[in-house]
Amino acid sequence: MSGTGGLRVAFDFIKRHMPANVLVSDPTWGNHFQIINQAGLEYHKYPYFLPATKGLNWDGMKNSLLNANPGTIVLLHACAHNPTGVDPTTE
Repeated sequence: MSGTGGLRVAFDFIKRHMPANVLVSDPTWGNHFQIINQAGLEYHKYPYFLPATKGLNWDGMKNSLLNANPGTIVLLHACAHNPTGVDPTTE
């Protein structure tokens, strides 16, 4: 099962056992919205990429995560698996 299939299984599980909204990075892969919708969940975007620096929008991402409702599911891309090629630093 690929990443897409894995996400579908995960979101179906979430819908069934702990329905929650999903925060998705902006940008993300186009199929993520369809997978979340097909599982019957709602999504909201959080800032990830900062075009001015071609880097991580740390302040925007941090603020979105801090202001998320308890129980919100956050879709974080693993290293080098996001469409921007930007990864957070170890720090």
